[in-house]
Amino acid sequence: MTGPLKLHWDMVTSGERGSGLDEALQPIRKLNRGAIWRYGQAGDLPGEKDTIDRAGVLKIAKASKGKRAIIFTHKPPSLDNIAIIREAAAEGLNINLSADSIEKADNLADLGLPVAVVLNSEYGRRKDESLSEYRRRAKDLANYTPKGRKIAVCPATYTDVSCTQCGVCADGERKGVIVGFPAHGTKKKRVDEIAGHAGKRSDHGSR
Repeated sequence: MTGPLKLHWDMVTSGERGSGLDEALQPIRKLNRGAIWRYGQAGDLPGEKDTIDRAGVLKIAKASKGKRAIIFTHKPPSLDNIAIIREAAAEGLNINLSADSIEKADNLADLGLPVAVVLNSEYGRRKDESLSEYRRRAKDLANYTPKGRKIAVCPATYTDVSCTQCGVCADGERKGVIVGFPAHGTKKKRVDEIAGHAGKRSDHGSR
């Protein structure tokens, strides 16, 4: 986390900014039906450490009724956490399970819930690269997981498409497609080490 977001996050941590969940959800309740909104540009779901607070998540689900929320969680897939995420999905709140590698994404996807994954920075569009050049290069990168699930690189990372225009991450049923976000920023190299190398299409197969 860097830049203005980190400055804001530090002020929230210190208590200079921020509000309780109920107050934070007030603007969400006023959104038009079908509107897309993003929960938690940083941080995670309500709850202490690795646990998810059921009451807090259901408050979010209630406030988001009729809207489309983009939400991610790195909370571990314990039985209790997954039960809460499924309950929220039944209320229309689809929560993406976040993975740090393609292999881990495959394991999370076995749970039948939407999954997002951090990809090696090679999947990202370079600063001096045209869109056509990027697409030609990306054709050589693995686009399926070891278990045969499609990897779709987030279009907002290489085009001018916005989250509200795309909206895929707000959908619960993606037919097994895993949305990938290429590593970027000052900690890109460290993230690459965790995400693993950018495999070729022949490594995991292609279709």
